Amino acid sequence: MPESRGRTTRRRTTFAALAVLAALSIGTGALTGVSSASTETSTPGAPPPPSAGEQQVSKDVVLDCPFAAPAGSQQITLTASATVPATVQVGSGLKFRSLTASFLLPHTVATQLVPTSSDGIRGGLTLDLTAHQGDKHAAIPIPFTIAATPLPENGDIKLTATADLPEQAITVPGKVSFDLGAPTIALKSAAEGAAEATPVACTLLPDQTTTLTSILATQAPAATPSPDKPKPPPAPTPPAAERDAVTPKDDGFPLVTPLNYVQVTATSSIYRLGATVASSKTGVLNGSWTVILDPPDYIPRDPSTISGVVGFRPVTATFLGFGFVPVTATVEFLPVDYRNSQLIDLTGQLWGGVHLTTRVQVMARMSNAKVNGVPLDLGPDCVTAKPVSLNLSGKYNATTGGIISTDPNSPDPDYRGFALPPFVHCGTTEPLSPLLTGMASTAENLNQAKVVNVNFVECASNKFPDHTKCKPIPDTPPR
Repeated sequence: MPESRGRTTRRRTTFAALAVLAALSIGTGALTGVSSASTETSTPGAPPPPSAGEQQVSKDVVLDCPFAAPAGSQQITLTASATVPATVQVGSGLKFRSLTASFLLPHTVATQLVPTSSDGIRGGLTLDLTAHQGDKHAAIPIPFTIAATPLPENGDIKLTATADLPEQAITVPGKVSFDLGAPTIALKSAAEGAAEATPVACTLLPDQTTTLTSILATQAPAATPSPDKPKPPPAPTPPAAERDAVTPKDDGFPLVTPLNYVQVTATSSIYRLGATVASSKTGVLNGSWTVILDPPDYIPRDPSTISGVVGFRPVTATFLGFGFVPVTATVEFLPVDYRNSQLIDLTGQLWGGVHLTTRVQVMARMSNAKVNGVPLDLGPDCVTAKPVSLNLSGKYNATTGGIISTDPNSPDPDYRGFALPPFVHCGTTEPLSPLLTGMASTAENLNQAKVVNVNFVECASNKFPDHTKCKPIPDTPPR
């Protein structure tokens, strides 16, 4: 029996997390978050006037709310309002400013909840704002707060609830409409130590429209260089055929130089999560610089080769799943043969002694996930279905290091970012792979990566590499 209860508890926590996320998955992801919750706050009362390009929107919906006896079921008109942009560019943040929901609470209900009028009333409500775009939709659960409000001596009491919705990013052009759902209202006495409120789940009366607003998402215009500030020339990335088919000659003489201790940090920006995953400091093992000398004059051949292996520790990342659900998870980048090794092979071509290009393949694994603080059991083998391919390039010196990264402005599409494949084998009691795939994966090269390498001659103790002797990696400007 104890084991059965344990299984039931684990399933309940999984279902609790799924209940938060299941309604949010919209297939290819018409909405993804681009930032954490805004610091903007709203106050009851009239909203500030809309600025240029914005509009004030408002919608009344009639509710049936089953309050406890003797007041019983009551019909309430709820008015939702916000300030929103008339149009938004694809990929930019859509913000609902001054988002409020107000209604008149019947006097009979108020006096039933708060027998002493001097105490006032406070609480909150939660409703779904459902985004519709084409045949896709996503329900955004929004918690509102009702500040302490004094009761009038007689008559109904007006309550105004305020909310702060994180920015949403529209990733597909076209019209997006936002519909109001039926709220759950929880009210109680504002007196200190008052009993907790009992939630009342209201329903929408039939035959009424619920659309709060419709917003047109437009494609951003293509960027054009300024005539007085021409775009700088791109980095000298070799042609694909040249970099992928560096054919060694049999008559060359290899000159192999062991590298000093190389300290590495890596960051990855995941487009659909709006999050950056930063590694802890690590070091390259067996690092070497190989130059091929061509006889008879032993002229160095271009490119030379930088190689070694590296392992990254698991890191905990925090982000907003689907743009509005707080999620934490352990993220790892592992070698393709991750079941038998923990070290990732690094091999790159150093062109002209100043520019490094490399193709790295890794597997991404997620574990120890929590959704709104509720554990989500992903299991031990929740990984990408195939390796993540990273094409990186940048200024580099074999003896001092450098920065290699993807570049969204690169003339070579392979270097503009990386795709994140679907996830597989996720979930011990429930199939969670589709959930993670819908939340994070992209087929296009929309994600970015940067690796900072610094070589240290001081990183040695008794002639052996010792990372504790390394100086901190200096701040490096973006490329």
